[in-house]
Amino acid sequence: MLDMSAESPTNCIPYVYTAYVNSTDLEVVTALKPDSLTARAYTALREAVEAGELSPGEPMYEVHLGERLGMSRTPVREALKLLARDGFLEQLPSRGYVVPRRSLDDIREFFEVREALEATASRHAALRATAAEILQLEKLCERYGREANWERWNRIGTEFHNVIIDAARNTRLRGMLRSLNAQIVMSRRSATGGDPERRTQAIADHQAILAAIKARDGKRAESLAAAHVRRAYEATVAGAHSRAYAAAA
Repeated sequence: MLDMSAESPTNCIPYVYTAYVNSTDLEVVTALKPDSLTARAYTALREAVEAGELSPGEPMYEVHLGERLGMSRTPVREALKLLARDGFLEQLPSRGYVVPRRSLDDIREFFEVREALEATASRHAALRATAAEILQLEKLCERYGREANWERWNRIGTEFHNVIIDAARNTRLRGMLRSLNAQIVMSRRSATGGDPERRTQAIADHQAILAAIKARDGKRAESLAAAHVRRAYEATVAGAHSRAYAAAA
């Protein structure tokens, strides 16, 4: 693991990553052969960023990364380009690639996009979900309400949303949301992991969204999903302010 001791400014949010991915970028990534060195480098580095092993502002050196991954600089260089296109890294003049720092304005913009997309996905899922998908959502809701371990609870919540996205039957919407949501895992953890009230509200939100989907009420599912994302945004901002206050104390 790389050094994670680099400090972040208090007006930035560590380990929060956003992306605005277009169809061309998605095609570039998915076109890679899974067993190619570039694909392996891309996956390994993306996972390192998501896990917080690469600190915001930390420069990415091709030589060092190649040694870490056991490959030459060429596939690492190509992977870095793709990661920058997908929003996981930022390319800076004369500094190469770094893990981006995200401001509160970045997070606001991201959640505004996410609200619109997830609300749309929930509306279509209410109209298009199969009986098997609804049953899967019911089981996930039950597990979500019972799970005490935060890491597992968070994964169940993500799976719940992914089933809804799949049930919307819109491949472009799915591609955009899957990529975006994968990159805010750390913001969700940092914002809600220690907040029992937010946890209780999230469980209630999931149950209400499920009920609307089961009732085939697309309009209500859309409204509930939008409200759920807005509350997640509010929790994220509150968590960011709390961390900034603690760091300054």
